[in-house]
Amino acid sequence: MNEQQLMKFFGFGDDHVPLKKVAKRQKNRKIPVNVPLRKGARKSMRAHSTLMRDAIIHFECNPEVVRISDFPMRLEYEVEDRYGVIGTLDHVPDLGIWSRQQQASYFDIVPVAEQRDMPWLESRTNRLKRTFWEDYRATYRVLDETELHRQPRWKNYQTIRYHAWRPNMEAIMGVRRAMASLPIVTDIAAITLAAALPNRAHVFFNDDGTIAQYRELPEIKRAFSAVMWLANEGEITLDMSAVISFATKITRKSSLLANIEERAN
Repeated sequence: MNEQQLMKFFGFGDDHVPLKKVAKRQKNRKIPVNVPLRKGARKSMRAHSTLMRDAIIHFECNPEVVRISDFPMRLEYEVEDRYGVIGTLDHVPDLGIWSRQQQASYFDIVPVAEQRDMPWLESRTNRLKRTFWEDYRATYRVLDETELHRQPRWKNYQTIRYHAWRPNMEAIMGVRRAMASLPIVTDIAAITLAAALPNRAHVFFNDDGTIAQYRELPEIKRAFSAVMWLANEGEITLDMSAVISFATKITRKSSLLANIEERAN
Protein backbone atom coordinates (compact mmCIF):
# COMPACT_ATOMS: atom_id res chain seq x y z
CA MET A 1 0.00 0.00 0.00
CA ASN A 2 1.11 3.57 -0.66
CA GLU A 3 1.11 6.17 2.14
CA GLN A 4 -2.39 7.47 1.38
CA GLN A 5 -3.82 3.95 1.56
CA LEU A 6 -1.93 3.29 4.79
CA MET A 7 -3.24 6.50 6.33
CA LYS A 8 -6.80 5.58 5.44
CA PHE A 9 -6.35 2.06 6.83
CA PHE A 10 -5.16 3.46 10.17
CA GLY A 11 -7.92 6.08 10.39
CA PHE A 12 -6.15 9.13 8.94
CA GLY A 13 -7.71 9.41 5.49
CA ASP A 14 -8.97 12.69 4.03
CA ASP A 15 -12.52 11.34 4.30
CA HIS A 16 -12.18 10.15 7.90
CA VAL A 17 -15.33 10.31 10.03
CA PRO A 18 -14.98 9.88 13.82
CA LEU A 19 -16.18 6.49 15.02
CA LYS A 20 -17.73 8.12 18.09
CA LYS A 21 -19.65 11.37 18.49
CA VAL A 22 -19.10 13.76 21.38
CA ALA A 23 -22.43 14.53 23.02
CA LYS A 24 -23.37 18.05 24.10
CA ARG A 25 -23.26 16.96 27.71
CA GLN A 26 -20.50 14.86 29.26
CA LYS A 27 -20.07 13.07 32.57
CA ASN A 28 -17.41 13.96 35.16
CA ARG A 29 -17.86 17.70 34.50
CA LYS A 30 -16.24 17.49 31.09
CA ILE A 31 -16.73 20.48 28.81
CA PRO A 32 -17.00 19.56 25.09
CA VAL A 33 -15.27 22.07 22.81
CA ASN A 34 -14.65 22.57 19.10
CA VAL A 35 -10.95 22.87 18.29
CA PRO A 36 -9.80 24.53 15.04
CA LEU A 37 -6.84 22.73 13.50
CA ARG A 38 -4.86 22.34 10.28
CA LYS A 39 -3.70 18.74 10.56
CA GLY A 40 -7.11 17.10 10.55
CA ALA A 41 -9.41 15.83 7.82
CA ARG A 42 -11.69 18.76 8.73
CA LYS A 43 -11.08 22.35 9.78
CA SER A 44 -12.18 21.66 13.35
CA MET A 45 -12.39 18.75 15.75
CA ARG A 46 -14.91 18.03 18.50
CA ALA A 47 -13.10 17.29 21.77
CA HIS A 48 -14.88 15.69 24.72
CA SER A 49 -13.00 17.91 27.19
CA THR A 50 -10.66 20.86 27.45
CA LEU A 51 -7.88 18.41 28.29
CA MET A 52 -8.44 16.61 24.99
CA ARG A 53 -8.28 20.04 23.32
CA ASP A 54 -4.88 20.61 24.96
CA ALA A 55 -3.65 17.28 23.60
CA ILE A 56 -4.72 18.34 20.10
CA ILE A 57 -2.74 21.59 20.49
CA HIS A 58 0.32 19.56 21.51
CA PHE A 59 0.14 17.53 18.32
CA GLU A 60 -0.63 20.59 16.19
CA CYS A 61 2.61 22.21 17.42
CA ASN A 62 4.71 19.08 16.86
CA PRO A 63 6.31 19.29 13.38
CA GLU A 64 6.74 15.50 13.29
CA VAL A 65 2.94 15.04 13.29
CA VAL A 66 1.31 15.31 9.86
CA ARG A 67 -2.27 14.18 10.61
CA ILE A 68 -4.52 14.11 13.70
CA SER A 69 -7.73 12.07 13.86
CA ASP A 70 -10.40 11.96 16.55
CA PHE A 71 -11.76 8.51 17.45
CA PRO A 72 -9.77 7.07 14.53
CA MET A 73 -10.20 3.30 14.68
CA ARG A 74 -11.86 0.44 16.57
CA LEU A 75 -9.61 -2.17 18.17
CA GLU A 76 -10.90 -5.55 19.31
CA TYR A 77 -8.95 -7.20 22.12
CA GLU A 78 -9.26 -10.29 24.27
CA VAL A 79 -10.21 -10.30 27.94
CA GLU A 80 -8.69 -12.96 30.19
CA ASP A 81 -8.94 -14.30 33.68
CA ARG A 82 -6.67 -16.79 35.41
CA TYR A 83 -8.16 -19.64 33.37
CA GLY A 84 -7.65 -18.01 29.95
CA VAL A 85 -9.60 -15.96 27.43
CA ILE A 86 -13.18 -15.29 28.50
CA GLY A 87 -14.32 -12.92 25.73
CA THR A 88 -13.52 -9.87 23.62
CA LEU A 89 -14.09 -6.14 23.95
CA ASP A 90 -13.61 -3.29 21.52
CA HIS A 91 -12.11 0.13 22.14
CA VAL A 92 -12.00 3.41 20.19
CA PRO A 93 -9.13 5.67 21.34
CA ASP A 94 -9.77 9.40 21.70
CA LEU A 95 -7.01 10.54 19.35
CA GLY A 96 -4.61 9.19 16.78
CA ILE A 97 -1.61 10.79 15.07
CA TRP A 98 0.27 9.92 11.90
CA SER A 99 3.95 10.95 11.85
CA ARG A 100 6.41 11.87 9.11
CA GLN A 101 7.92 8.41 9.68
CA GLN A 102 4.54 6.84 8.75
CA GLN A 103 4.01 5.68 12.32
CA ALA A 104 0.50 5.49 13.80
CA SER A 105 0.09 6.32 17.50
CA TYR A 106 -3.13 6.30 19.52
CA PHE A 107 -4.07 8.02 22.77
CA ASP A 108 -6.78 8.21 25.38
CA ILE A 109 -7.07 11.42 27.41
CA VAL A 110 -7.96 10.64 31.03
CA PRO A 111 -7.58 13.23 33.83
CA VAL A 112 -5.81 12.12 37.00
CA ALA A 113 -9.00 12.53 39.07
CA GLU A 114 -10.85 10.07 36.82
CA GLN A 115 -7.99 7.58 36.91
CA ARG A 116 -8.42 7.24 40.68
CA ASP A 117 -11.87 5.73 40.03
CA MET A 118 -10.56 3.38 37.33
CA PRO A 119 -8.54 0.65 39.11
CA TRP A 120 -8.66 -1.43 35.92
CA LEU A 121 -7.06 1.30 33.77
CA GLU A 122 -3.47 0.08 34.09
CA SER A 123 -4.29 -3.48 33.05
CA ARG A 124 -6.43 -2.26 30.13
CA THR A 125 -3.68 0.12 29.04
CA ASN A 126 -1.09 -2.66 29.02
CA ARG A 127 -3.45 -4.92 27.06
CA LEU A 128 -4.15 -2.19 24.49
CA LYS A 129 -0.44 -1.40 24.14
CA ARG A 130 0.30 -5.04 23.43
CA THR A 131 -2.60 -5.51 21.01
CA PHE A 132 -1.98 -2.30 19.06
CA TRP A 133 1.67 -3.24 18.60
CA GLU A 134 1.15 -6.91 17.77
CA ASP A 135 -1.71 -6.30 15.34
CA TYR A 136 -0.74 -2.98 13.76
CA ARG A 137 2.80 -2.04 14.88
CA ALA A 138 1.14 1.07 16.36
CA THR A 139 1.79 2.63 19.77
CA TYR A 140 -0.74 3.47 22.48
CA ARG A 141 -0.63 5.71 25.57
CA VAL A 142 -2.91 7.29 28.14
CA LEU A 143 -2.27 11.03 28.57
CA ASP A 144 -3.28 13.22 31.51
CA GLU A 145 -2.59 16.76 32.72
CA THR A 146 0.71 15.79 34.40
CA GLU A 147 2.08 15.13 30.90
CA LEU A 148 0.14 17.66 28.82
CA HIS A 149 0.57 20.63 31.18
CA ARG A 150 4.24 20.11 31.96
CA GLN A 151 5.97 23.48 32.08
CA PRO A 152 7.57 25.31 30.37
CA ARG A 153 6.66 23.13 27.37
CA TRP A 154 2.91 23.74 27.62
CA LYS A 155 3.30 27.53 27.81
CA ASN A 156 5.67 27.37 24.84
CA TYR A 157 3.21 25.36 22.75
CA GLN A 158 0.53 27.95 23.50
CA THR A 159 2.90 30.71 22.34
CA ILE A 160 3.78 28.85 19.15
CA ARG A 161 0.14 28.18 18.31
CA TYR A 162 -0.90 31.79 18.91
CA HIS A 163 1.79 33.27 16.66
CA ALA A 164 1.85 30.56 13.98
CA TRP A 165 -1.89 30.30 13.36
CA ARG A 166 -2.05 33.18 10.82
CA PRO A 167 1.31 33.24 9.01
CA ASN A 168 2.59 36.30 7.17
CA MET A 169 4.60 34.85 4.27
CA GLU A 170 6.41 38.14 3.57
CA ALA A 171 7.70 38.22 7.16
CA ILE A 172 8.58 34.52 7.01
CA MET A 173 10.69 35.01 3.88
CA GLY A 174 12.41 37.98 5.53
CA VAL A 175 13.28 35.86 8.56
CA ARG A 176 14.51 33.01 6.34
CA ARG A 177 16.86 35.38 4.52
CA ALA A 178 18.07 36.87 7.81
CA MET A 179 18.81 33.45 9.28
CA ALA A 180 20.84 32.46 6.22
CA SER A 181 23.33 35.19 7.16
CA LEU A 182 23.49 34.21 10.85
CA PRO A 183 25.24 31.31 12.61
CA ILE A 184 23.45 27.96 12.64
CA VAL A 185 22.74 28.48 16.35
CA THR A 186 21.50 31.96 17.22
CA ASP A 187 18.66 33.58 19.21
CA ILE A 188 15.36 35.28 18.37
CA ALA A 189 16.73 38.73 19.26
CA ALA A 190 19.51 38.42 16.67
CA ILE A 191 17.04 37.19 14.05
CA THR A 192 14.67 40.09 14.77
CA LEU A 193 17.51 42.60 14.43
CA ALA A 194 18.84 41.04 11.20
CA ALA A 195 15.40 40.77 9.61
CA ALA A 196 14.63 44.46 10.34
CA LEU A 197 10.92 43.97 9.67
CA PRO A 198 8.57 46.93 10.30
CA ASN A 199 6.23 46.56 13.26
CA ARG A 200 2.64 45.60 12.78
CA ALA A 201 0.31 48.59 12.67
CA HIS A 202 -3.33 49.54 12.90
CA VAL A 203 -4.28 51.81 10.00
CA PHE A 204 -7.53 53.79 10.01
CA PHE A 205 -8.78 55.43 6.81
CA ASN A 206 -10.97 58.42 6.00
CA ASP A 207 -13.97 58.08 3.69
CA ASP A 208 -11.87 59.33 0.77
CA GLY A 209 -9.24 56.62 1.30
CA THR A 210 -6.58 58.78 2.94
CA ILE A 211 -4.95 57.60 6.17
CA ALA A 212 -6.63 59.08 9.22
CA GLN A 213 -4.50 57.35 11.82
CA TYR A 214 -1.46 55.08 11.74
CA ARG A 215 -0.54 53.37 14.99
CA GLU A 216 2.40 50.96 15.23
CA LEU A 217 2.23 47.98 17.55
CA PRO A 218 5.83 47.64 18.77
CA GLU A 219 4.85 44.99 21.31
CA ILE A 220 4.02 42.55 18.46
CA LYS A 221 7.14 41.65 16.47
CA ARG A 222 6.50 40.21 13.02
CA ALA A 223 9.86 38.44 13.11
CA PHE A 224 8.96 36.71 16.39
CA SER A 225 5.70 35.42 14.89
CA ALA A 226 7.57 34.24 11.77
CA VAL A 227 10.07 32.34 13.93
CA MET A 228 7.19 30.59 15.72
CA TRP A 229 5.75 29.53 12.35
CA LEU A 230 9.10 28.16 11.19
CA ALA A 231 9.37 26.17 14.44
CA ASN A 232 5.85 24.83 13.94
CA GLU A 233 6.80 23.71 10.42
CA GLY A 234 10.00 22.02 11.62
CA GLU A 235 12.39 24.27 9.68
CA ILE A 236 14.13 25.35 12.90
CA THR A 237 14.48 23.93 16.41
CA LEU A 238 13.62 25.97 19.49
CA ASP A 239 15.24 25.53 22.89
CA MET A 240 12.16 24.47 24.87
CA SER A 241 13.94 24.15 28.23
CA ALA A 242 12.80 27.65 29.24
CA VAL A 243 9.86 29.94 28.44
CA ILE A 244 10.21 31.27 24.89
CA SER A 245 11.57 34.82 24.77
CA PHE A 246 13.84 36.90 22.55
CA ALA A 247 16.78 35.18 24.29
CA THR A 248 15.59 31.71 23.18
CA LYS A 249 18.22 29.79 21.22
CA ILE A 250 17.36 28.74 17.67
CA THR A 251 19.03 26.00 15.62
CA ARG A 252 18.65 26.29 11.87
CA LYS A 253 17.96 23.16 9.84
CA SER A 254 19.13 22.47 6.30
CA SER A 255 15.50 22.55 5.10
CA LEU A 256 15.37 26.31 5.79
CA LEU A 257 18.24 27.02 3.39
CA ALA A 258 16.67 24.68 0.85
CA ASN A 259 13.44 26.71 0.98
CA ILE A 260 15.37 29.94 0.38
CA GLU A 261 17.25 28.49 -2.61
CA GLU A 262 14.05 27.00 -4.05
CA ARG A 263 12.28 30.37 -4.00
CA ALA A 264 15.34 32.17 -5.43
CA ASN A 265 15.48 29.90 -8.52
